[in-house]
Amino acid sequence: MTDPPRALGTDRVEELDGETVVLVCPVSRTWQARTPRSTVRPGHPGTAVAWADRIYEVRLVEPLPDGGARYRLTPWEDGQTIRRFERYDEDAERGRAEARAGSAAAIRNRRLSILLAPLAGLLPGSVQKAMQNAFGAPALGMTVASAFPLFVVGFLGMFDHILGMAGGFVDWPRGLAPPLPVALYLFGESALRLASAIAGREPMGSFPVVVAHAAWKEARGEGAPDAAPSAEPTHAERERSRRDRFAILEPMLSLLPAPSQRALETRYGFDPQRWGRITAGVLLAVGGSNALASLAVLAAGRGDAWDAIGLVVGGLLAGEQIRRLRLLSRDEPAGSALGALIRPMAGPLFDEP
Repeated sequence: MTDPPRALGTDRVEELDGETVVLVCPVSRTWQARTPRSTVRPGHPGTAVAWADRIYEVRLVEPLPDGGARYRLTPWEDGQTIRRFERYDEDAERGRAEARAGSAAAIRNRRLSILLAPLAGLLPGSVQKAMQNAFGAPALGMTVASAFPLFVVGFLGMFDHILGMAGGFVDWPRGLAPPLPVALYLFGESALRLASAIAGREPMGSFPVVVAHAAWKEARGEGAPDAAPSAEPTHAERERSRRDRFAILEPMLSLLPAPSQRALETRYGFDPQRWGRITAGVLLAVGGSNALASLAVLAAGRGDAWDAIGLVVGGLLAGEQIRRLRLLSRDEPAGSALGALIRPMAGPLFDEP
């Protein structure tokens, strides 16, 4: 009987029968055992394992109750084709430990993202997709989980306002029935975000959080301590920054003028039709409901100047969306007057490459 090869870490060599080695591992590997030949399939050798100065074949794998495994290895037979090859040394074990730690961290982060979905869904859509790619966070689910409660709060605020016009009263908690301007904003933005996630299959954050995140990124970039004061950003860095900005602002870019949307379509693959229909539908619902609510108040003789302004603004907004939907039905991009609010943030997207 020869001396057994040295096991690594918490692994141990349980027995050595001639040249057969039994290696017991508290944490199982991805090694596969030999597949015996049968009448319906050919046999295949097990995983080839480079251990010390020899190559072994995994002949048998016995799972252990605690999650580990017992591997029976024999010296590799000449003439066999190596189908899978693994190393059993310090570097390989370190890599496996890091991979296990990364997998465990990804599971923890995914569970945390699900737990905090109502808050995480407020982040920009690009951030939510990055979280999904990094550790499997449910990007669309996070958007829905954060938008739906705000949509309900906005609806209740509008309902409370309409109920009050009719002389009714419900003792809502203040947080469930915000003032009409806040309710209209929450209802409209949340409807847009729900439409983006459900119909457009794209996660979308809340506008104030998107703006704050963009400002934070720019401030952090300007204040990078390792950057030389006179160093100019490279072309690749500038283009990456523009791509990040596009990903953050994409749902709102359909409010820009048609020529701007065509330029974005050519350069970034922007879809004016999809985002135009989503924003137009949501703004039509918000503007129309606001106009009807203001009209009902004025007709009941309880209105004031703000209700008159609400009727005019809501009517103009609803009329504009009808015009936009007509243009979109002809496959033409359709901007909005609200694009003036988006243009300053979207300005860098039109810089020359």
